[in-house]
Amino acid sequence: MSILADTTIHTIPHTLTPFIAAEIRKPGLLKWRWLYHLLFWLAYYGLTIILYLSLHEKLNLNSYIMIFLTLVIQAPFAYLNLYFLIPRLLFTKKYVYYILALLLVAIACSVLNLLMEHGYATLIEKKPPAKLHILTFSNGCIGFVQIIYILGMVTGIKFVKDTLLNQEQQKEREKQYLETELKFLKSQIQPHFFFNTLNNLYSLTLKKSDLAPDIVLKLSDLMSYMLYESSAPLVPLKKEIDYLQNYLDVEQLRFGQRLSVAFTIEGQPEEASIPPMILILFLENSFKHGVKNNISHILMTISLKVTDGSLYFHVENPLSEEEKAGENNGIGLKNVRRRLDLLYGNAYTLDIREQDKIFTVSLKMPLC
Repeated sequence: MSILADTTIHTIPHTLTPFIAAEIRKPGLLKWRWLYHLLFWLAYYGLTIILYLSLHEKLNLNSYIMIFLTLVIQAPFAYLNLYFLIPRLLFTKKYVYYILALLLVAIACSVLNLLMEHGYATLIEKKPPAKLHILTFSNGCIGFVQIIYILGMVTGIKFVKDTLLNQEQQKEREKQYLETELKFLKSQIQPHFFFNTLNNLYSLTLKKSDLAPDIVLKLSDLMSYMLYESSAPLVPLKKEIDYLQNYLDVEQLRFGQRLSVAFTIEGQPEEASIPPMILILFLENSFKHGVKNNISHILMTISLKVTDGSLYFHVENPLSEEEKAGENNGIGLKNVRRRLDLLYGNAYTLDIREQDKIFTVSLKMPLC
């Protein structure tokens, strides 16, 4: 079998998925890019050999060398397209210049490949160059189609890789943005809480109430939890319940017999975790809008239930006569709703309503 017969069929195999996948890596692994490229060309060479063997009974050593030399010529033009033509022309929307440059690259590569085949055949077969019939228009067209094919293939690989990397980077940016917003929302809770409780403490000190020292101690426990526990993404539900109870104790000391709180707990909260400082905002809102300006006896009903991997939290309190519709949409409720949106998307339900001067909050959220 002559060298010409072995080397003028230029068809590129399609099955390169593993090596395309090898190129699609996160930015931290791009230091191994040279290895992925080497594996790609080795696979390309191996699959090309398999294709040639399927078309011929056997290949001689010169055929293997010729295929290898063809790849050696094609590879630089492929990288010229990847790292120069695409960034400088295609990505800058100079489409006409890119197409012209690509045609020139393909013509140059096919001419070099023909000259390489002609020179190698002359050297090996020891025949006069005029009798080899390699430098023909048909062989040039085959070489042109071959380089266009490989240029298109590596361009497709680059676009797939860049698209997936951009998606990963976009997800990472969104994740960092959400984490930053969550931290900001959580940071708003502490000033908001301390503002309310310090106002309460201030009112008691003005009255020279004996309850002020007890409130200070309770506030110390609350501050300890907020400073040392609430920075974690999740806390045991039991600790959050203890925090709620401390808060209720503070408010009970403040309002005395005028306030009755029914706090019921069902299920096994010891086995669950939730994001910190979510439930407290509903209680704060109830005291601010339902208890503070109400001079009659107040009954607040709070229920917390853990079942089927979900937390059910319900708060019900009367509104004072001075409260107006829509006044319960302050920073606290907006804050907690936004946090729930960021944390759970559509996996939670929050129902806030006012009916017959009764304000209710019903929350269902998944447990971790």
